[in-house]
Amino acid sequence: MLHIYNFMHYIIQKLLRPEDEEHEESYQMMKVRERRQVYLHDYAEEYCGMTEYGDLVVQKRLQMVHWIMEQSASKDLQKETMFLGVSLLDRFLSKGYFRSKMELEIAGIACLTLATRIEENQPYNSIQQKLFNVGSNEYNISEVVAMEWLVQDVLNFQCYLPTIYNFLWFYLKAARSDEEVDKTAKYLAVLALLGHEKLCFWPSTVAASLVSLACLAGNEQSSLQQIARIHNGSNDKSLEWLVQHI
Repeated sequence: MLHIYNFMHYIIQKLLRPEDEEHEESYQMMKVRERRQVYLHDYAEEYCGMTEYGDLVVQKRLQMVHWIMEQSASKDLQKETMFLGVSLLDRFLSKGYFRSKMELEIAGIACLTLATRIEENQPYNSIQQKLFNVGSNEYNISEVVAMEWLVQDVLNFQCYLPTIYNFLWFYLKAARSDEEVDKTAKYLAVLALLGHEKLCFWPSTVAASLVSLACLAGNEQSSLQQIARIHNGSNDKSLEWLVQHI
């Protein structure tokens, strides 16, 4: 691992400018929006240390992330929708928690339906489903819509913020990745949704580290340089550490 550390340290120190100004502008705009997020901490770990309901929150979060993934796949939703749904759930739970399993489940459902309204094109952004099932529990659309409003209110209606997947697209494009690197990075990104430990890092940092790992697996060192030099502009020192510990 030492040679990987040395190599990453070397390329992250490079102060180069991106070649594509249009993509650089879009990237910088996303970074500004990203900084509006205030949940940059592992709330699940904090809850486990602060309250007897911490384990419940962690367990139900994992269950609902799985549920969001399954529903997104079965309904052929865009990947952006799935990632936004999980992001909304984490941002919402970072503000506080429920003591009821059912309320936590409704919150997960509402975050996906809200993400669907935001990301999906007509007519798919209209929620036609009347009943939602999580395991043996069933919830109606009225319960879900009421929770949607609560989620929006808690988040001060700032629901559309960049996710790991949004930045993943940028870094893959910057790396000029081949099909194998692209596939590996996207697979790692889905796995990253399951763990709450990544909540300590900006989505852009997680995305950059995942593409870096995919490039390392594919021996794409020139692509690694592209990723590092662009991400370096944010003065984020955690990329190096995160690549080592994912």
